[in-house]
Amino acid sequence: MKKYPILVAFALVAAMVVVAGCTSSSNPSPGPVTSTASQNNVSIQNYAFNPSAISIQKGANVTWRNDDSVQHTIVSDTQAFTSPTLNKGDAYTFQFNNTGTYPYHCSIHTYMTGTITVV
Repeated sequence: MKKYPILVAFALVAAMVVVAGCTSSSNPSPGPVTSTASQNNVSIQNYAFNPSAISIQKGANVTWRNDDSVQHTIVSDTQAFTSPTLNKGDAYTFQFNNTGTYPYHCSIHTYMTGTITVV
């Protein structure tokens, strides 16, 4: 009769060892944050680009939408792209076909800046 509790305890310990061997306590490190096509939107609001920095895949588009009550522009610091003046509700889209980092600003409000990283 006393053999059964010892046998059950042994079986439980063995089961815990097997389960522990099948699981991992380490978390993989996240890779670079990369937007998908539906996430490649930048809102212009309160005199700021939001988000101010995004990472996208080569060949993806980014669309900026002016949600502010004043006019804005999107101008690449490297002369890669320049939008027309955007009124409230207007949008500008640019396709990024080359990898690299593309800092940009609003030419009307030069303190407004952002960065697109293409991987």
